[in-house]
Amino acid sequence: MQSLKTTVWLLASIPLALGHGGGMLYTIDGSTYRAYKSVLNATTGSIQRDWTWDGVNSVTSDHLACRWSGNPTATSYHAPIKAGSTINVNYTDPTRIQDPWAFGHGYGPMLAYMAPCPNTGCESANLTAPIWFKVWHSGLLSGTWVNGHWGMTDIMNFSTLDIPTPRNLKKGKYLLKHDMISIETGAMQIFPNCIQLDVSGEGTSAPTQKELVAFPGEYDGFDGMLFFGAEMG
Repeated sequence: MQSLKTTVWLLASIPLALGHGGGMLYTIDGSTYRAYKSVLNATTGSIQRDWTWDGVNSVTSDHLACRWSGNPTATSYHAPIKAGSTINVNYTDPTRIQDPWAFGHGYGPMLAYMAPCPNTGCESANLTAPIWFKVWHSGLLSGTWVNGHWGMTDIMNFSTLDIPTPRNLKKGKYLLKHDMISIETGAMQIFPNCIQLDVSGEGTSAPTQKELVAFPGEYDGFDGMLFFGAEMG
């Protein structure tokens, strides 16, 4: 198996895609939510945590969980969702209909994690604590590491990112973080986004202590980020 260190070196020769980005539109159980960045000065009522355009370049950064700064907006909201539903994330800015723009990187894996929050909400959650459990991932779909088809390639070409939630998850407030991990520039660059959810249903499953991970801590910078391991179903 080709090592990730070799792969990263080879991918450095690929022309760089233009632009970074993040989740701009979320569809959850039939309701659509504009993300924090999709409307200028939209600082109230967002399900999404604050973020800047730059990715996170260090696996030891405190911003690895939800990106810079990861804070809830002035009036945050938890989107209602039934356990087992799929969250649709559109990386296209809905305010730029005449000038389509999407996420600018197409090489690398995508992952999603969830974290349980206090009953009062996720606003006070400690993002760097070991509270996260992995629920989904997508890596290389076909071809080789260097010129193959990644799931992230479709997102760069305006497809929607579809993240299923665990079917038997215990109801309550949760954070969901979805990561784009670009490896095309010769060094890993991570683009996390976090949203707040209010999960309903009759499920009883909760992550065990062994299933919980921390950010920073989960990614090691090379092959560790692709060791997908078990995920909660």
